[in-house]
Amino acid sequence: EIRGAGNLLGAQQHGHMEAVGYDLYCKMLNEAVKNLKGIPVEAADFNTSVDLDVDAYIPSGYIVNETQKLDIYKRIAGIETLKERDDMLDELLDRFGAVPKSVENLLRIALIRVAAHALFMTEIKGKNERIQFIFRPDARIKVERIPELIKKYKDSLNFTAYGNPFFTYRYYKCGVVEKDAETLLSTTETLLQDMQELLLD
Repeated sequence: EIRGAGNLLGAQQHGHMEAVGYDLYCKMLNEAVKNLKGIPVEAADFNTSVDLDVDAYIPSGYIVNETQKLDIYKRIAGIETLKERDDMLDELLDRFGAVPKSVENLLRIALIRVAAHALFMTEIKGKNERIQFIFRPDARIKVERIPELIKKYKDSLNFTAYGNPFFTYRYYKCGVVEKDAETLLSTTETLLQDMQELLLD
């Protein structure tokens, strides 16, 4: 990055950089430099997946051009802050018109993934009236405050400590698809916020 693109992206470029892409190459290079300097690579370098039973996609009629659609998907996946989410909403509104509910859901899920990743979760699954929050075994959270979190949600929240530890939250559907989707999203967001306040340093 310091020396600029140059041959790194020029016609003479070949090998590893060309195979993995510029962003990933920079990340790998940074990790290699840290290892050589004896600096430990951040343990939080892992993937977090979110699988919630809601419509979260870009409709074909909203963004017709496939290249544009793929670009927007990629940029939404890279959202990390509320401001970035709001900026994306404004851009979508300006470029493509009123934002469909499924796209709003996609943007909310992007921030849910960020919050889950900060809590060292590898996965969130929400379907069949249950939400599971699955952690890494070495998650750096305040385990001594887990009982306080469970007490707050009474009989709705349970914790399982063996294997990959996880919370299970039970909620109830009303049978209206849109309302059930909103319940699932808002409940997940609230639980993550409470977990961050209680379980993180």
